[in-house]
Formats: sequence, structure tokens, C-alpha cells
Amino acid sequence: MLSLSGIVFSMQVYDRVIPAQSYPTLYVLTIGVLIATLFGFVLRVARGHIMDLLGKRSDLRVSDRVFGHALRLRHSAIPRSTGSFISQLRELEQIREMVTSSTISTIVDLPFFILFVIVLAIIAPQLAWIAPVAAVIMVLPGLLLQKKLAELAKQSAHESTLRNAVLVESVQGLEDIKLMQAENRFLQQWNSYIQITAESGLRTRELTQNLISWGMTIQSLVYAGVIVVGAPMVIDGTLTTGSVVAASMLASRMIAPMATLCGVLARWQQVKAAKEGLDSIMQLPTENQREETPIRQDVLRGHYLFEQAQFRYHPEDPRMALRINRLEIKAGEKVAILGRNGAGKSTLLQAMAGGMDLAGGELRLDNLSLPHLDVADVRRNVGFMTQNARLFYGTLRENITLGMPRATDKEIFEVLEMCGAASFVQKLPKGLDYPIMENGVGLSGGQRQSILLARMLLRDPNIVLMDEPTASLDEHTEREFIQRLGAWLGNRTLIVATHRVPVLELVERVVVLKDGMLVMDAPKAQALNNSRMQQQQQATGREWKNENQSA
Repeated sequence: MLSLSGIVFSMQVYDRVIPAQSYPTLYVLTIGVLIATLFGFVLRVARGHIMDLLGKRSDLRVSDRVFGHALRLRHSAIPRSTGSFISQLRELEQIREMVTSSTISTIVDLPFFILFVIVLAIIAPQLAWIAPVAAVIMVLPGLLLQKKLAELAKQSAHESTLRNAVLVESVQGLEDIKLMQAENRFLQQWNSYIQITAESGLRTRELTQNLISWGMTIQSLVYAGVIVVGAPMVIDGTLTTGSVVAASMLASRMIAPMATLCGVLARWQQVKAAKEGLDSIMQLPTENQREETPIRQDVLRGHYLFEQAQFRYHPEDPRMALRINRLEIKAGEKVAILGRNGAGKSTLLQAMAGGMDLAGGELRLDNLSLPHLDVADVRRNVGFMTQNARLFYGTLRENITLGMPRATDKEIFEVLEMCGAASFVQKLPKGLDYPIMENGVGLSGGQRQSILLARMLLRDPNIVLMDEPTASLDEHTEREFIQRLGAWLGNRTLIVATHRVPVLELVERVVVLKDGMLVMDAPKAQALNNSRMQQQQQATGREWKNENQSA
């Protein structure tokens, strides 16, 4: 409303001050408009600050909700393409820009358009129709082009996903790309996606710029149009000069939010596509998203029972990754899982850790349905070291105490000693405060594995699941680790997948998988004897075959 002060001021000066040559009236009006302008400035600054504050709060809440939801996704719901996942999460930037930009100010100003039309009708009723007609002409192209903009926005989002996938894959595998001299292949692939994205972006920017230019053009014509239509009326005496000047200023003021609205309409489909991308993530099921209340169990000992259990890597995958008709592992048992590559060893451990969704059958832990147990209770009691366990950017201490931030230095060095990492950690320049790069770049494979083992053991779990825990350790470190781990295990349940014979010293039972199915479950001695007999039979068969071929 204070923005009307300048308009009223101009009208009064042209209609009263100049004809009457009244300087006192001019001074009074000037003081009044200065006061109104000052208040308007204060209110605009306050409104901007409040809107920025609200935008910041909403941004933090939305970011926390989206990223928190992404972290809590079920294993089966995690998108297969990392680049696609990152691209969808980055769409939050589009929404943030829309919320924190002048868009909200435009929406707030739109209701005043009707008020200004009423004021304009009071000042110059013969000219009140110009601004509404101009507003319709200004906004109409943006509405008509929404379908085209939607197609371009979806195409751009898809191309951005492909581009991010190539980028992430190239960065993660940069060393392999160099070793295989495959730089040209990835560069061509990148340039191809960039060219397609650039062409799509160019078409979108052209339409957007045309809509914005159209709005600015109509805004300029409104001012001139009011003058052109109003001038003959001033000559005829129907309107005063002040009324026409005030009407032209008010019409320009009214149409300004509509010009901004043209820009909003131009970007709306991009924001809508970004929202759809985020919605697709928010609709994915999380670990704690269940119809029933999860079962709380503070202590879990590791009594596993599989009954006709079936698992898939992904709900859309028609192939079963694992089929276990019956398998029972009692609490405190030490069991090794053997099998060739791709037999299902890692999948079985993932299922025991609660990371796989049942596709059929039943999986129980301590006589309770594992899918119905509270995820936090399972994670607290189960220590699981996967083959793909990672170190994160930060200090060595932060990596080891991940999930256990209150662990003392004494506890940290105890597990480091158990894993054979205490000596090399003490030789590092900053010890536990040594900076770690992404995925432990700069550390050897054995050092990374020792730190990862220490991180898992620091949690002091009742159930220990390990997938190839000594694959990167040298023989001496492996032997010492096995001895110390055996003494530490006590009554804990141990289930370990391995190809290393020394690790079998920790177990008394062997489970063998083949093609995702259980083919042997026997005491260690019996399983090893059967394995030796099979090897001898295979060797004898090869010799007999060679003799026949020679004959």
C-alpha cells in the first residue's frame, strides 16, 4: 500500500500544486512521500529478511528430510545407478532456488493486483481495463508453452541423469581407465552426453528468454499505452494530467509482478520435473517404514533359522539370488560359508544382517521374524563387514569410531592391536588424527582392511558376520588376527564367508553354497574330507581322460 504514495504524490503535484503554484503544499506532500518511502524501505527489508529466514528454515527441513530418507532406504530400494541417484538428489537445488528466490515475493504480490485495479478504477476509470488486458496478454504465451517446456524439462532431466552416471563411473574408476588406456572412450561418451544436454538446454533457454523478453516488452508498452489512451481524454477534459500520470505509474507497478510471473512460468516445468525426481525417491520404502510396530529386542544372540527362504537382489529382478530350504545356526556357533564366486555367500550374509527383503519363506533370528525386528536393535547386535566396506573422508579416529563416537583411545587401540594395525597407526604423522581421503586413498589394501575390521570389532557385537575378512592381509598379519579373534569371540556367533584356509581355524562347521542354494552343511572335518575326496576324484578323472586321449 505504501507503494501508492509516489503515485498519489505525482497526481496531487500535477493536479493541484503546479496549477496553484503552491510551494507549501509541495513541501508537505514531499515530506509525506519521504516518510512513506522510508517506511516502505524498512518494510521491504524486513519482508526480505523474513522470507530469507523462512526460506532457510524450509530449505534445512526439506534437505534433512530428503537426505535422511535416502540414508534410510531399504537395501532392495536403493537405485542401481549411483549417477541417477545423485542426479535425483541434486534436483533439490532447483526447488531450493524456486523457494528462496523472488518467486515467493511474486506470489505474495499477486493478490494486490486486484486491489490496484480498484484503485486505478477510482483514479481513472476509463483506463482501468488496460492493465488487466495486458496481464492476460503477458501470461498467455507462458501458459500455452507449458507442454513444450514440460517435454524439454523431462528430456533435460533424463540427459542429466545419464551424464552424472558417466561422471560418477569415470571418477570412481579413473585408475582403471588410465591403466586400460580407455580415456578416449569415456571422453567421447562424455562429450556425446554434453552435446545432447547442451542442445536441450539451448532450446529451453531460448523459450525461457523469449517469455521473459515478452513480459518486459508488454510491461513497457503498458506505460506507453496508458499515456496514448489517456492523452486525448486530458485534451477533452475528461481526465486530468495528474490522473493520467498516476494511472501510467500504477499500471506499470501492477504489471511488474506479472512480468516476474512470466519467468516463473518459464522455470515451472523444470522445477516440476525436479519435484517428480525427488518424489520418486521419497516414495521408495525405508527400513523403518512398516505397517506394524517393529519388535524390540535389546539383546540378540545369533540363533538363525531359514525355512524355505528366498531372496532377490531387486524386487524387479525375476531371478532368485538365494534359495535356502532349511538352515539353522545356533547362538554361539562358529560357521564358515564356502562356495565359488557368485555362489551366494555375500547375499546370505547380507540377509542375516537384515539387508535383504524376503521374497518368500521365513527367516528368524532368536525365534523372532527378522524382517519384523527393529532395525536399530539388529544393527546394534550384528557386526557386519562386507567386501565393499569403505573408509570415508575425515580422520582415522572418525572412521574407526563411526557409529561409536564415545569410544576411548584405549578401546580404539585394543581393536587396532587385535587387527594388527596398531603399529602402523602409531607411525602415522598424526596418529589417530591422520587425515583419510575418500575410500582410504593413500593406504594399502591391507591397512584399509585392518582399519575396517577394527571399526566393526569396536562395536563389540554379539553376532559377527564377515565377508572375506583377511583377503588383503599378509600371511603374518592374518595368522595373528585369527589367533586374537578366536580368543575374543568367546560365546559370540561367528559366520564368515571366505576362500582362505587359515580362516577355517575359527569355525567348527561349514556351509557350502552353489548357484544360490545350500548343497552341504556339515562339521568342518567332514566337509574338508569331502572336499579332498572330490578334488582327488576330479584329478583322477582328468588323468583318465588324458590317458584315453593319448591312446
